[in-house]
Amino acid sequence: MADLRFRHVTIDDDPPGGKHDITLLHDLTGNGLPDIIVGGKDGPPNLFWYENPGWQRHEMAAADDLEAGGVILDVSGNGRPDIIAGQQGHRPYLWWFECPEDPREPWPVRVITDRFAKYHDQAVGDVDGDGAPEVVFLSQLAGVLAYFDIPADPTVEPWPEDHLHVVADDVGDTEGLVVVDLDGDGRQEIIAGTYIFRREGDGWQRLRYAEDFVTTRVAVADIDANGKLEIVLCEGESDEGRLAVCRPPEFRPWVIRSKLFHPHSLALADFTGNGLPDIFTAEMSLGRNPHEPEMIIMSNLGGGDFEEHVIHRGIGTHEAKLADMTGDGRPDIVGKPYDPERRIDLWINES
Repeated sequence: MADLRFRHVTIDDDPPGGKHDITLLHDLTGNGLPDIIVGGKDGPPNLFWYENPGWQRHEMAAADDLEAGGVILDVSGNGRPDIIAGQQGHRPYLWWFECPEDPREPWPVRVITDRFAKYHDQAVGDVDGDGAPEVVFLSQLAGVLAYFDIPADPTVEPWPEDHLHVVADDVGDTEGLVVVDLDGDGRQEIIAGTYIFRREGDGWQRLRYAEDFVTTRVAVADIDANGKLEIVLCEGESDEGRLAVCRPPEFRPWVIRSKLFHPHSLALADFTGNGLPDIFTAEMSLGRNPHEPEMIIMSNLGGGDFEEHVIHRGIGTHEAKLADMTGDGRPDIVGKPYDPERRIDLWINES
């Protein structure tokens, strides 16, 4: 049995705002250590970050009602990490936040589009094969999966309509978004929840898989080291969520854990050092979880076998992310509750 040990550190026991649903990890200062970016529905500020080391908090922007998701991309082309995120509910804005020369200063907020609503999840990738990255997004309220080409002047508001490309307008209340070359043909596919979209000429071929899974988080890796990518799913908005591995070519789900309470965190990393990606997930609280929320690592033993490790109990966690926060080469965990608790936490990997 692998010996997985983590030391819990409270980054902030009274963060501003509430309903914190965005977690991003990125080195904003250039010192080689990822900083922690947090966004939420309530504020101001709605977007802020913690400087690593020391965890000094800096305000970034006041942007109403941020929805879960968010992605880092150098939108402006100046070498600095900008942020893309959108609004919740019936609110219409998808924004990009421009990183100033000093990231400790306020970040200008610029409109990408106001055409849709409830922008849960964004991703970046060259989905049309033109050699440049596109901004891919889901609008849950409209049931739309679409992408934008980045205009020559990205400060124009909103971005031109002829830069918008709708992949599908009938994907419903889909969550989870990954852009990846899933089949190794040199072209990037879009995985949106339980849909896989492949570019075919000027259109998109659609494959539906794991159809009975709902409101999923999505991750991709070669889980069994056979040279082919698998899709990992968990039902992030379910009282009895399932965690599953879906193998090509049909991507039928193989459930490896069930009865998880709103596991709205999913990430893959090699925690044990055996060269195989392990699966991390964590439960939320929402003030009504019938048991203590658990943080779980399913360590990958190879051959399709996993070993479950509960690495922490008692703190509800939403949209946790993994990165080497200390510079020791090991993946650490950053997370926070969604509601009603308010806190920012770090679990330092001491395995």
